[in-house]
Amino acid sequence: MEEKQGVKIGLPIIGGLIAAILGGIVWAAIAAMTEYEVGLIAILIGALTGYAVVLFSNKRIATVHKIIAVLFALVGILLGKYLTVVYFTSELFGDVSVMELVFDSEMISAFAETFQDYFSQPIDLLFIVLAIVSAWRIPGRMARTSLATDASASDHAPRA
Repeated sequence: MEEKQGVKIGLPIIGGLIAAILGGIVWAAIAAMTEYEVGLIAILIGALTGYAVVLFSNKRIATVHKIIAVLFALVGILLGKYLTVVYFTSELFGDVSVMELVFDSEMISAFAETFQDYFSQPIDLLFIVLAIVSAWRIPGRMARTSLATDASASDHAPRA
């Protein structure tokens, strides 16, 4: 499963980043529509980053790929929380758009100062742990599935 030489991480990083951004946006969009944060989305972000890393690594998985998936799952969760806070802040003030607040330095500072408040509930921690587990396990499972498929395909190959 692990390859000592030639492990490529550039494309898996790009895949993980794309998945994290998409997952964070989906998290915030669902929170905005339902006015409730759905913790299960964190698990989906973990799964999405794991899958993206596998996809962008051509199913050649090393431990570093699992680490990349986990890190980007955490980035996606953080982004989802941040965008949710931005959305509800814009709703609160009414005259400020979401896009204005996303890159506002005061908004970023306020979020950073109150960061731990957004992750203080035990249920938040549970969903974060489950997201980490998803991000870690999916690349390994997909790599094993790929190896099993390759092995079974070679078993059925005609021999000369």
